Amino acid sequence: MGASESESIVLSNDLQELERLAAFIRSLAVTFDIDEKSLFQLNLVCDELVTNIILYGYPSSENRMHEIRLDVGQNLTGWELRLTDRGIPFNPLLKAAPRTDLTIEDRGIGGLGIHFVRQVMDELIYERLNGENILMMTKNRMKEEGVS
Repeated sequence: MGASESESIVLSNDLQELERLAAFIRSLAVTFDIDEKSLFQLNLVCDELVTNIILYGYPSSENRMHEIRLDVGQNLTGWELRLTDRGIPFNPLLKAAPRTDLTIEDRGIGGLGIHFVRQVMDELIYERLNGENILMMTKNRMKEEGVS
């Protein structure tokens, strides 16, 4: 991460950890001066991605705990997030965009969460390195109303 200061949390692959994740994200509001709308969006993005890792990132035959790490930092234009896990290789950026022009009945199940992440974050980079899925995300600060 290029940020000068960062905060981190390590979670287990258990849905109950989502409460800790939400509390961690809320705590960043003061540390990194995150506005309410951006904080809400960052919380939804992280909740979606961590939920996907917990539900789909590890073989169902494995009944053991795995670590999921989130690092969040601030740069001059916004915030940088790095989500790391040792789960099944999965590049969410390769997932096809959902057909939002179709009715719910004609559209397949799933895919809207990743679509939401793409819409909310300003930059997404995925790499698989040393057995880890690494998703780097950037969220720019919102421009103030009336300022061009």
